[in-house]
Amino acid sequence: MVIAFRPRLPSAAGLAAVALLLACCGGKKQDVVHLMGTPVIVGNLSYTVISTEWRDDLQTDMGPRKPQHRFLLVSISVTNNGPEDHNAPLLTLISKDGRQFMELDKGDGVPQWLGLLRRVPSTRTETGVLLFDVPPGDYRLRVSSGGDVDREETALIDLPYRVEAPGAQPAVEPGLPPSQ
Repeated sequence: MVIAFRPRLPSAAGLAAVALLLACCGGKKQDVVHLMGTPVIVGNLSYTVISTEWRDDLQTDMGPRKPQHRFLLVSISVTNNGPEDHNAPLLTLISKDGRQFMELDKGDGVPQWLGLLRRVPSTRTETGVLLFDVPPGDYRLRVSSGGDVDREETALIDLPYRVEAPGAQPAVEPGLPPSQ
């Protein structure tokens, strides 16, 4: 007597159930979205977006610096709540259609640029300006705890698009000093 073994193919319903289980449990959790001006804690770092400002150019020692799209300056404070010094990473903007824009690594013409290397001492706060070159619109700033990718924590901060009158000062969070 010969017994033939035929591998059984999984059913479509079985494959769908496995895919749903992996989507629910296996992926990275959804980032929480916070309002601008609200302190956002990720790991040992706390970020607060103070204001945003759109610019057509930046004045440098070498003359005007022109963007590919428009410059978005984000005034932010970063607090290290941990027991040791911590490096704050470069941040990313996410557009409504999901495109990601890395922060620019050159701050020529940006007053109070936060810098490329951001070592924040324990229990201290650093305040400065981030620079992006993006098309005008609403964005979300992804803030990160930095460090090991497997243990990284992230959150999103809404940055609504506002058109400002020429020469107008950007809005400032109450109780915080205006940027110079």
